[in-house]
Amino acid sequence: ITAVYEASMLDTNTEDYNNSIQGGLTSDGVMSIVSALFTSMPNTTFSQNNGVIALTKCASRRAGYACGFWLILFGVLSKVAGVITSIPDCVLGGMTIFLFANVLASGIKLASEVDLQHSRRNRFILAFSLALGVGVTVWPYAFQDRRASPYTAAFWPCDDCTNTMKGLRNGVSIFLSTGYCIGTVVAMLLNTILPEDPEVIYFDKNHHDDDPAVEKKLEEEEPAPEPAAEEESA
Repeated sequence: ITAVYEASMLDTNTEDYNNSIQGGLTSDGVMSIVSALFTSMPNTTFSQNNGVIALTKCASRRAGYACGFWLILFGVLSKVAGVITSIPDCVLGGMTIFLFANVLASGIKLASEVDLQHSRRNRFILAFSLALGVGVTVWPYAFQDRRASPYTAAFWPCDDCTNTMKGLRNGVSIFLSTGYCIGTVVAMLLNTILPEDPEVIYFDKNHHDDDPAVEKKLEEEEPAPEPAAEEESA
């Protein structure tokens, strides 16, 4: 939702933005529960659509309704859907890469609005969450090593476990090996538990509130005056 606002060049410091975040998360959670009750997969957001908004500059709801209509039509009429599936993979892949790159650009834009120059707290949260997210993406064998068998990862060997433990282990390993999951959760956790940055106090020699200890220290640091040259006698 934030990326949609950013791509649409809308202000994210308004009450409408907060209502959109609350409504979007609530509707996504409710519909995911309903989807699970029908033994289907939970909902997911297609964030690459933000790249379409950035490219076309069209964020109208009518365009979304039209897209939904065409998707339903393609799903019902197999002959029409066959035309779409005949598009070469290289074309779809190139378009998908571009759209996801726009999502990355939106994320960089949002990160640039955070105070990283003066806040050690924000810098630590960003660096630590990125390290975990990128790390498990580059090296997925850390938590989900399937090269020998699905249950031989070093962090939790589970060859002889029950089916219940294997299911729990699979869920944990999938979560830990998904970069945006572990990175987002760690960033939220650190943002909750880390204290705010302490106030930085800059020392100014001209403004020390007449503190005797400071005045004495300044006197000690001042260089001794050079002896005046003796006047030549007439």
